[in-house]
Amino acid sequence: MTRKTSGWLPVLCAVGCLAAAPAPEGVKVTFRRDAILSLLSATMPYKIDVGTGMLKESLTFSDPKDLTFGNNQITFAVRCQGAPMPVDQVLHPVLVFQQSGGGYQVVVQSLPISIPGFGKVDIKEFFQPVDLRNLMKQSVDVRGKPALLELRVDKVALAKETIDFSSTLILTPQPGR
Repeated sequence: MTRKTSGWLPVLCAVGCLAAAPAPEGVKVTFRRDAILSLLSATMPYKIDVGTGMLKESLTFSDPKDLTFGNNQITFAVRCQGAPMPVDQVLHPVLVFQQSGGGYQVVVQSLPISIPGFGKVDIKEFFQPVDLRNLMKQSVDVRGKPALLELRVDKVALAKETIDFSSTLILTPQPGR
């Protein structure tokens, strides 16, 4: 992950010197494709249950690879194994960014799987959207007074090798201790 700003040091110095909330600062955060793949790998193995009772299938996702960005979508290959049905196949999820409630969410747009006895099924509804309203939310002390430091996402742009987040850095004083 790389962070780009017109200067982190001046922003951090200003944060440390101000007792009142400063004007919001623009920040650009860039995630390279290999960093996103590392984040995906860190979440694996990932398990879900599909169906109920006797028709319940437990699916385990692992080994993400071949991550690509294009057409405002993120795609990758992931191994999926299931039990009790003998599922062992490579799936190709399609993820998209959607604006929602003043922010962005990562949404699984498509995740088809073939399950013996059921046929081909899209299991996208088993994955909740991931809220990206804030990339960071951290309590900090500013000159001995509590404050909340937030990095709010204003815009998301997909490039061939990166995901760029245009964000706002906001410092809000919090009630005293």
